[in-house]
Amino acid sequence: MLSESGAKDSGTEVRFSFQIKKGDKADVKLFYESLCPYCVDFHKRLDAVLKEIGSYINLKLYPYGNADRKDENGKTVIICQHGEKECYGNKLHACAIDQLKDIQKAAYYITCMMNGTWGGAGSTDKDATKCGEQMKIDSKPIKECAKGKKGEELLEYYGKETDKAGIDGTPYVLINEEEFDLNDDLKKDICKVLKNPPPQCKTKELLDTLYSILSNIL
Repeated sequence: MLSESGAKDSGTEVRFSFQIKKGDKADVKLFYESLCPYCVDFHKRLDAVLKEIGSYINLKLYPYGNADRKDENGKTVIICQHGEKECYGNKLHACAIDQLKDIQKAAYYITCMMNGTWGGAGSTDKDATKCGEQMKIDSKPIKECAKGKKGEELLEYYGKETDKAGIDGTPYVLINEEEFDLNDDLKKDICKVLKNPPPQCKTKELLDTLYSILSNIL
């Protein structure tokens, strides 16, 4: 893939070409819960990075967070930090991931639901419906999944995976299995682990170089 920019001076056309190499991917894991305000904010940050360098990210989402699991009469019972509404929101997210089969599309849909106000606090059936209408996603099978056995199974699965990660709060992020400092620049830290980072990782450097070249020519 080749990108090109050009400038003209006194009828002379000057072209600068940048060869974009196919890069490797960074593994990014996000452990979160649907009604955590810090998680809502982080999803917005994640969406912005996905729009820039999403093709270089192998993303995995774990909607469970600080919930607890216990056994009652042979049945697993999950108690979410922010109550039953959060457990249901987590199920909606888990079912969206399962049903859409496209993690980045699911991430955008989840962010929309988390920021929804149609049903109250976000990540409700109404939010799933409205976000589905906006994004041309059929929300019916996602809601049916969240209400049924599949939703319970998915939530239990994400609970076990969250336990393995040993999180100490939410959101909890791993980049290539290394914990990400939430105060750091997400895009910058992802770019650091790429062997062949794309131009988007060096936007400022490229602009500075281009400006310097143009300044010397014009």
